[in-house]
Amino acid sequence: MKSKIFIFLIFFIVFVSSCAKFKGADAYLYIPEYYLNSAQSAYDNGNISAALMIAKKKCDNLDFESCNLLGIMSLEGKYTSQSDSTALRLFAKGCVNKYPASCLYLGKMYDEGRAVNINDKKRDTYYQMASTDFLKNCQDNKSSDCMQLGLMYLNNYIYDPYEEGLNYIKKSCSMGYGKGCAAAGDYYFYNMDNKTEAFSFYEKACANHNPEGCLKLIDMYNTYKFTELNNAKNIIAQSEKMCKSGASNLCVYLGNMYKRYTRISRIDKEKSYDYIFSSCDFNNPYGCKLLGDMYSIGYGVAENEGSALRYYDKACQLGFTAACTLK
Repeated sequence: MKSKIFIFLIFFIVFVSSCAKFKGADAYLYIPEYYLNSAQSAYDNGNISAALMIAKKKCDNLDFESCNLLGIMSLEGKYTSQSDSTALRLFAKGCVNKYPASCLYLGKMYDEGRAVNINDKKRDTYYQMASTDFLKNCQDNKSSDCMQLGLMYLNNYIYDPYEEGLNYIKKSCSMGYGKGCAAAGDYYFYNMDNKTEAFSFYEKACANHNPEGCLKLIDMYNTYKFTELNNAKNIIAQSEKMCKSGASNLCVYLGNMYKRYTRISRIDKEKSYDYIFSSCDFNNPYGCKLLGDMYSIGYGVAENEGSALRYYDKACQLGFTAACTLK
């Protein structure tokens, strides 16, 4: 009997020790299979810890998309240490290896004077390098670069008509690039105030498995009465599957949607909790903060202050700084 108790105690000590280690800086590094090949996918869907870990590893192995993402995150300083000089080094690494998005960001840095002196000539040189390689890659049927080229036109990095840029974005959509369809939808929604055309492109984005497109499509169903609800149930079902596969921003939206009455949903506290829990399980910082709120007030789950504090702490560690004062 004593030996069994001793073995149990040893096991318990090892378990507690491992939990203590897990609570440190490398906590919450679970990576859904959905993200394994792309740090950018993880970042776009709100799993910042996975995005950082994948990007650091792949950048070391000369994956310049990952280096570019690390540069952007260093420039913003939202989820990692802010450093213009680090961003400059990472963008230069990508640009010299003909990764056009990095050349674009180098141009922006020379335009804004971040870690370098403002230099219009160098700015225009890098913008030209970016647009040239985006165009070449677009002509080689790389749909994401067609979208990026289009956005350069629309954001006035290339001084030519808007229509040219919109055509490149539409081309990326026609090639089945969901993110390009969502970008076209954004253009019509925000720039042209054409909600009907925006809705059409968000439909295409969602059909091409773009979580942002599905999110905006559902939001339009809920907000604008001109939208036909015939396909709404199918869109919700597709979005729910994408959420469960790792699209954590979509999980957050669905969780918040079921907190209120809308054209396509009713208040459902249990569903709301399930989706917010999933978003946090996929390491979405804002989702973890919301989950802490739900435990704090007992919304959709039994009130539990200890659980609330634990999820506020997780949100804080994942980079949602507003949660740091709540833990």
